[in-house]
Amino acid sequence: MIVICKKANKRLIKGCRYEVDSIWNNGSSQSWLDGKIQLVGFGRYSVDNFTDTDGNPIQKINYKRQNETTRVISFDDVKVGDILVCNTDHYKTMIKDGLYKIEDLKEVEHERVTWSKQKYKFTEKTIKFEGIKRYLKFSGWYFRKLTPEESREISLNTVLNNEGPDIITTKDIRKIDMAPNKEKLLMDILSKSILDNSRHHLSVVGWGCEKIGTKIGVKESDFEDILNMSLRDILDKIG
Repeated sequence: MIVICKKANKRLIKGCRYEVDSIWNNGSSQSWLDGKIQLVGFGRYSVDNFTDTDGNPIQKINYKRQNETTRVISFDDVKVGDILVCNTDHYKTMIKDGLYKIEDLKEVEHERVTWSKQKYKFTEKTIKFEGIKRYLKFSGWYFRKLTPEESREISLNTVLNNEGPDIITTKDIRKIDMAPNKEKLLMDILSKSILDNSRHHLSVVGWGCEKIGTKIGVKESDFEDILNMSLRDILDKIG
């Protein structure tokens, strides 16, 4: 659902369109949430500050956006051969938003003992992806299944262009090389380095590599093209 802002504030712009995550407006919520709207990426506000796309007041309804990318999956939801999307930067050798194909799934039962000496059985669930040597502890928060739109796009691309999905099958990669917008990410690192007063003797680029870009494998040579850009070109890319 899309709504239009009626009044500007520090984060919102009058007349701009925003995607809705949740609405509590049917009068059934007997709490401070009643009459509130949650915008994707912007926070919670009063419904009185928005209209629908036709300029009408927000309806007296409760609403929750159906978002497949945030659904927590269970071990039973997946099988060998499935393609999953990594949801996190938690892993050193895996890329957030990267595609990985399941090679194996394991369930191993262990016996454990509580502090009171009571024994109980625990099932360890692990997952292995193609090209990744070790088994990972399964977490439904760290991965998600493809959305219907993503699956459809992969199928069409395979049929029409004879091109398979960009599945990552190696751990020997730099995260910075897999970023969808590498230049913008490097500019973000530079901006944080510029504003950091604790650089000591290091240059802006050196500090960015040492303290900000280590997790994604940034090297000073990655910044060469950006350093040769004009300020106007940099601002255009940021915008």
